Amino acid sequence: MKQKNKIQLVYKSQFVKKVVQGTFWLTFGSVMAKGLTALAYLVLARILTVSAYGEYGMVKSTIDNFLIFASMGVGLTATKYISELKDENKQKASNILGASLVAVFVLSLVVFLVLLFFSNTIATSILENPSLTMPLILAGGVLLFISVNGVVNGALLGLQRYRKISVINILQGFLLFGLLSLGGYFYGVVGAVGGNLIAMGIVCVISFFMLKSSVQKIDMSISLKKFKESLKTIYKFAIPASLGMLIVAPTIWILNTLLVNTTNGYTELGIYSAVLVFSLAIRTVNTSLSDALLPMFLDKNMEITPKKEFFNYHGAWIICLGISLPFILFPEIASYILGQDYPKREVVLILEMSVLMTLFLSVKQGLSRDLIKKNKMWLSVLSTGIFAATTFVFFLFLKEEGAIGFAIAFLVGHALSMLLAIPLFIYLKVTHAYNFKSIWFIVISILLGVLIMNSVYNEHILARVAVSLLVVVLLVLSLLKFYRSMIRYSAAL
Repeated sequence: MKQKNKIQLVYKSQFVKKVVQGTFWLTFGSVMAKGLTALAYLVLARILTVSAYGEYGMVKSTIDNFLIFASMGVGLTATKYISELKDENKQKASNILGASLVAVFVLSLVVFLVLLFFSNTIATSILENPSLTMPLILAGGVLLFISVNGVVNGALLGLQRYRKISVINILQGFLLFGLLSLGGYFYGVVGAVGGNLIAMGIVCVISFFMLKSSVQKIDMSISLKKFKESLKTIYKFAIPASLGMLIVAPTIWILNTLLVNTTNGYTELGIYSAVLVFSLAIRTVNTSLSDALLPMFLDKNMEITPKKEFFNYHGAWIICLGISLPFILFPEIASYILGQDYPKREVVLILEMSVLMTLFLSVKQGLSRDLIKKNKMWLSVLSTGIFAATTFVFFLFLKEEGAIGFAIAFLVGHALSMLLAIPLFIYLKVTHAYNFKSIWFIVISILLGVLIMNSVYNEHILARVAVSLLVVVLLVLSLLKFYRSMIRYSAAL
């Protein structure tokens, strides 16, 4: 009877309903979009040579790098303020939305012009590959559309219009799959980037009209009233929110540049980029969960219970662990999908390291929401700075190891960033120590390490399966113990 009552309470919980519905729509859209995009990247990996795929990876890294300057965290800012103001001050929310769209359009236009005029210099002098001039110019157009679309999605997220975001993501996935594949097949790297440009242009226009209809339904608008005042509000939050990525993105781009300038550098980047597709696919559900939770935890009226707090801090990495298990147990899957052009041993090692890297990122999701809610985004700069510095230093010593050295450097960078950030945030009272204070957390980490070592070094398939089954059972039991101990400890405080 008590169990039945608990189930009814869960079913009636508005928080659970919102999390389930939001996560479902965002996950469904993201799985479709990122699944199709990942499939397109895998098709590209088979269509292009390994070296050409490395060239595309370099262009994509350039897009990611300049995207920070084009967007400056304005999308996240729109999510924060629209979530907080959509009910109590619609006019201010409308003003911030209008100012956000104008600001990001101007920023991205400036970045596009920079790439237009300096693409040849970047391709020839820095990347030592003149054939990348035209792809870099096209990448500037991609940046413009991605930046504006980022603000539109941020606003829709703040409005909790999860279904519309899902529709936009699915449309984006189909367009990218079709146009990336066709462009890459007929025109190589230039065609792939051109296909990306057309796809994002179509998505941006459609998503803008969907946003316009959404705000009208709740008596909001895209307003430019009090533009200067709104702009100050935006950049008071956006600058520290984006500063961390302003450190990380250039660092990653410089690391990519160092890699491609080594022996067979573009081939090594091609291997790493192809394997990374799998871990990016794993992050899809976590990203959707994080996006669904953010506007809910920004709601000042929401009551924080021990179970909600546990889910906030630990739900992401536990879900990520569950999704990652097939790749952890049988990393050869990635090698089989990518084909014989990609060395099996490197693929297996890089996949395991990229999965661990994804888990480290997932552990920090709850902390990230705390920083956003408490307007302490400057603290995230230190965490990302640790990641950037340690990754850069480690890769300087490992760059001759190619893709493997690249993966090790990134894994160490993310691990140190997490291990140093958590005690710091506890000390500064951003979060409570009990959220991470459990012996079972260490037990789970050890079991995960055993699982990975078994998959990488145990060549006897039957023995590997037997050991894996035993460790997975112990892992599940440890997770249950971890959950119960955390809820009990939290409730006692």
